[in-house]
Amino acid sequence: MITINMKHLLAICLMGCAMATTLTSCNNIVDYADGYTPADQLANTGAPQISAVFDVADTQRSTPITEGTLNQMVVLVGDNLNNVTRIAFNTVECNLSEVYTQKQQAIVRIPSKLSMEHVNKIEYTTDKGTATFDFTIPFPALTVSHLDNEFMWAGGDVTVHGSNFDLYDFEGGTSTVTIGGTTVMPTDITSSTMKLHIPEGTPDNSKILFTWNDDNGQQQQKALPFRPSSALLYGDFAGVQMAVDGSVTVVAESTDGYGNLHFTGSYGAWAWNTIDLSSNMIATPVVDNAALDNYVLKFELQTATNFPVTENTGLQFCFNWGDNYVWNPADGLGINTLGKWQTVALPLAPMATKGISAPNTWQTLRIIFQPLADYEADFRIANLRIVEK
Repeated sequence: MITINMKHLLAICLMGCAMATTLTSCNNIVDYADGYTPADQLANTGAPQISAVFDVADTQRSTPITEGTLNQMVVLVGDNLNNVTRIAFNTVECNLSEVYTQKQQAIVRIPSKLSMEHVNKIEYTTDKGTATFDFTIPFPALTVSHLDNEFMWAGGDVTVHGSNFDLYDFEGGTSTVTIGGTTVMPTDITSSTMKLHIPEGTPDNSKILFTWNDDNGQQQQKALPFRPSSALLYGDFAGVQMAVDGSVTVVAESTDGYGNLHFTGSYGAWAWNTIDLSSNMIATPVVDNAALDNYVLKFELQTATNFPVTENTGLQFCFNWGDNYVWNPADGLGINTLGKWQTVALPLAPMATKGISAPNTWQTLRIIFQPLADYEADFRIANLRIVEK
């Protein structure tokens, strides 16, 4: 096996362009005097200077750039760039083992981490001094999307979903999370998820508040609900009129403290079943029927292991005898919660074409269960609620 040193590889990349313009023939042979000094060992004659930055793929040096991305390979052009001791982009230091220099240019990999200091400069230090050059590493935006289970009990752990959590220093305290006013430290942080421990005694209807600074240094916040029990349409289903039509086996029961509808049984393709849940509409939230696109129907789903909810499950929802909304779980991928509870959000507008009832007036939610193929059911739906996005 042949191994190539990273610095040698960078040297080849950097020198290739120069060779293309200086060699007039593949047969030319150049003899160097004994006193020849390789380009990466030429002494600096003064402080470093940076005049431009190019993407390493821009071999003609035709388009200078003023911003870059994490892990991007760039070429710094200037003078006195040998004998480098430190390079930093926005205060984050580069790995010098991945740097190759010549006196008038250097190949550098932008670090894979971001700093929250927003300095937006390259700092280049050699044995003769330090140069700075204006250069921006734009922050990928932080998004806080949802909890895997909004109705996790206090004292338990919940997973938060979003993007770029690992870039925003939640572990160091620059970005923070509070639950009901109590600061908590996230764990198991990745780009798309992190875990939170819900403090014992956290009451229902608390807020989980995320606070961070964006790429302009401006503070941003996003709140996610914790156990929003005040929004439940049917609670534990006590006092709810439930009319079942078809062969479906569905019972209202309590599992893990969750009032839920439990669907079980074996069904043939296209078996038509309806479950109508009727009661007075709760006082909150008051839904703006002129802006239904701003709302979702949420609930928690639990599937028994090996009994996923798929597009063949054939679940549909409608309010007050409007149009039916056909649910295609996870855009056709299906959902298997492996016995855990998972929050689901569906768009309200397509299932509420006849509108949502005013508070304290009669309302019916119809759940249609029509498998598209032979289907074995064992799943639960709990905590049905209408909330704003």
